[in-house]
Parts: sequence; C-alpha cells; structure tokens
Amino acid sequence: MKKPEHLLAPALLGTGVLAFLAAEASRLAIGGWASAALALLFALSGLALAGYGARRAGIPGLLTVVAAALGLGGVLHAPLALFTLAAGVLLYLGLRSRLPEPAQAAFWGWAFVWPSLALVLVWHVFPSFFAFYISLFDRVSFIAKSRFVGLLNYEILMRDPLFWKALSNTFWYVVFTVPTGIFLGTLVAILLNERVRFLGLFRTIYFLPYITALTAAAAVWMWIYHPEFGFLNWLLGTPGFDWLHTPDGIFALALRPFGIELQGFFAGPSVAFVAIMAMSVWHLLGYNVVILLAGLQSIPRQYYEAAMIDGATWWQLQRYISWPLLSPTTFFLAIIGLIGAFQVFTQVYVMTPTGGVLNDTLTVTMYLYNKGFRDSDFSYASAIAVVVFFVILALTLLQKRVLEKRVTYGE
Repeated sequence: MKKPEHLLAPALLGTGVLAFLAAEASRLAIGGWASAALALLFALSGLALAGYGARRAGIPGLLTVVAAALGLGGVLHAPLALFTLAAGVLLYLGLRSRLPEPAQAAFWGWAFVWPSLALVLVWHVFPSFFAFYISLFDRVSFIAKSRFVGLLNYEILMRDPLFWKALSNTFWYVVFTVPTGIFLGTLVAILLNERVRFLGLFRTIYFLPYITALTAAAAVWMWIYHPEFGFLNWLLGTPGFDWLHTPDGIFALALRPFGIELQGFFAGPSVAFVAIMAMSVWHLLGYNVVILLAGLQSIPRQYYEAAMIDGATWWQLQRYISWPLLSPTTFFLAIIGLIGAFQVFTQVYVMTPTGGVLNDTLTVTMYLYNKGFRDSDFSYASAIAVVVFFVILALTLLQKRVLEKRVTYGE
C-alpha cells in the first residue's frame, strides 16, 4: 500500500492551529485545572495528528519529537502557537526534496485552505466545545470566577417549565412553517415553470422578501397587524383585534364553539405566534421557490412529452413526474427548513420582544438569548444551546432516515 505522504502538510499545519486554539482556551477558560485540561486536550490532539502524519509519511522519529515539542509550546502562549505554524512550514521546506510531487502540491493546497478553515475552527468549532465547557459551571458571567457544578445546569433545565414551554412553541413553529413553506413554494414554482413570460422578473419579485432585512420586514408586518391602523384588520373588517397580543391557541378557538375546551400544548400555537409564522413563511417563500424552480427545470422535458402522448392530464404530470423527481429538492428543503426553524429568533424578538402574552411566542433561541444577555447567566444559556443542538441533530437524523427512503434520484 502506498504511504500517504500528503498527510505531512495537514499534520504540521494542524498542529499549529490546534495549539493556537489550546492557547486561547487557556487564556479564556475560567477554572484553573479545567483550563489546563482543556488546553492539554487540544495540545494532545495536535501532537497525535503531527505524530501520525510524520510516521505514515516515513519521516524520521526526530521530526515527530520536534513537532511534539512545538505543539506543547503552543499551549503556553498564542505567539508560540503561531511559531508552531511557521516551524511546520520550515520543516516542510527542509524536507521538500524528499517528498513526491503530489505531496508538495497538497501542501500548498492546505496552506491556502487553512486560513479559512482556521476561521471556521475559531468561530464555530471551538465556541461549540467552549459552550459545553462553560455549561458545567455555575452562572458564568466572565467577570467573577465560577464554581464547577458538573451537570447541574442540565438537571435544572430538565425541570424548567419555561424551557419546555419554549420548546413546545418551537415545535409548533417547525410543524407549521416548514411544510407550509415547501407546499406553497412547490405550487408557485410549478406555476412559474409553465413557460411563463418574464420568468426572471417573477423570480426576482418572489426572491426580494428573502433578501430584505428581517428586522425591516418584521417592522412592516407589525404595521400590518396593528390593531387600529393595520392593513389586515381593515381587509378583514375586524378593527381593534390585536393579532400579536392574543395568547389563545388556534385549536382551542376553533373547537370552543362546539363546547370542547383545550388547554396547554393541545390548544395549539397562539394567534400571535401564527401571525409570526405567516410572516416567516412569506419571508422564506422566495428562497423555496427559486430552489424548487431550479429542481423542476432540471427534469427532462421528454418525460412530460411522453406522458402527454399517452394522454396524461396536467394533474397526472405533476403527481407522477414532477413530484417524484422533485423529491431530492424537497428533501433538501425539509432538512434545511427544520434546522432553520429551530433557530428562529429575529422576527420573534422584533414583533414580540417580551415573548408574547404568557410567553406564547417564546422560542428556545429567544429563551437562550434572555438567559445569556438579559440575565447574564451564560452557563445556563450554554446548557440550553447544547440541548437544542442534540435535539436538532436527533430530529435531522430521524428526518433523514424516514424521508430519504422516499427520495427518487432519476436521470
């Protein structure tokens, strides 16, 4: 088996980046021993990567020792971590004549990729692990030292009724907005796919809400829902109805004339939250339309022509050709929509800053924000973030397992 000499470049560069992260963790972390443990974890990861790359690339053991020493030096201070990166480059230049041409090309490829990858590590990957780390402490505020409490924040979170209220609201938001957005997007995309003139203009019109600043769009919709001067009350002839401050569930309102009273979760989302959902569907409709229209136009026209020769109706064309062959696109939108819906924040915060009446519009992201930036309890907010991450991950994997079986990948 051919030895993967190209591993040398990412190994040496990875040592420097991981050592840099270790130095930052050592500087930012709160507890003494915990800080050292986290820094050591990153350092050992860099050492393992450097050692593995050096051994597999056939580099002498001395090089592994040098890389290990540099990796440990990066833990002490960030400049030494940057020195690690420079040393890796120098080691490569010294051994360049011994490396095959593919390995040399791979080095420069990684050299150009690592700046962007380092930003991802520093601003996305490292904060994710750091969030879990500070969730193990009591009321982290970055001002005073905090006490290590282990999983206590998670135990409190599981008994927090406000968290479960926010999670149930978010669940209703996902259930209402994701399928509705895909259905309306598919309907509009099919209509636009019928050889419409000025197709580019219609695409732009439908896509404009998506590129509009969400705060500005939410402010406009607040005027639409205004109880006295709103356009919606004028259109429906219901002056004085306060759409954004009505906490009654829509299922409870629908069944109340029949003498059926629903409470809690089964009452459904509030009128206020449904109003926010409508605004969200409008905002994301253009994105769904453009993606679905691209999927429709990738379906060969011969399929439709052959079906029409056999006497298929317009509905049958959509039911047996468009919808099955559009399933990869709808599957993508369902996955992305689920992840985005669980992270909804801006429109909820702008239209109902306090979380609505009786917290009827409070979402998990807004609850996380309140705990972190209003109550200055970043440890509890981080615990919420970790739990929400695993909820999204579990639902995404479940969705993938269930829906992917129905996806048709036609030629």
